[in-house]
Amino acid sequence: MTRTPLIALIDGPLAADTSGLASRMDLCELHPGAAESPAALHASHMAAAIRVNAPEAQFLGLSIFPGRLSTSLATLAEALRRAAESEAEIVHCSFGHGEARPLLAEAVAAVLAAGKLLVASAPARGAPVYPAGCDGVLSVQGDARCASGQWSLLDLPGARFGACPGAPGAPVRGASLAAAHFTGLLARASLQDGIEAMLQTPAFRGRERIGAGGPHAA
Repeated sequence: MTRTPLIALIDGPLAADTSGLASRMDLCELHPGAAESPAALHASHMAAAIRVNAPEAQFLGLSIFPGRLSTSLATLAEALRRAAESEAEIVHCSFGHGEARPLLAEAVAAVLAAGKLLVASAPARGAPVYPAGCDGVLSVQGDARCASGQWSLLDLPGARFGACPGAPGAPVRGASLAAAHFTGLLARASLQDGIEAMLQTPAFRGRERIGAGGPHAA
């Protein structure tokens, strides 16, 4: 990886003055008020959370949400294909689709075949979502044990990793933010001892369990 890791952020439209924004590609027709939309807010929080751990990270913004946090499967697949063809080392997806359609699986496979890491958020409860549920994807859910610079090895059916879900009451928190924190940790590791070394040293192992003393490993 380069000294300034490039991350393909597939999300809402990033503002032109977003720290680290190298370029932006809109893959959907944006709503006239997209700049103030939930999609733009979500994207800005994901970028900020990534740069908490990797302040030197640069972004290729791939806009798939026109205003609301909703898009078509075809648009998502196209974004993944563009990411696969880009110079980005890490592809980030803080969202999930409810079905493992062949179109999505093929696009995920293209990203992985290009030698990139694909990080995706996975909910702590409910049915699996995709791309987090696809083979080879680094699936992440929120883990309240983790500070922003920590991660956990969960090895759960729905998520392999856990990371900081954000503070209670924050505008955006949960699996989306956890995945962004984890992406930042990967980017930082790429500039230090390497990602393989990072993945050997989780702060926590096993499922988070809430008890009288607070969250701890099961």
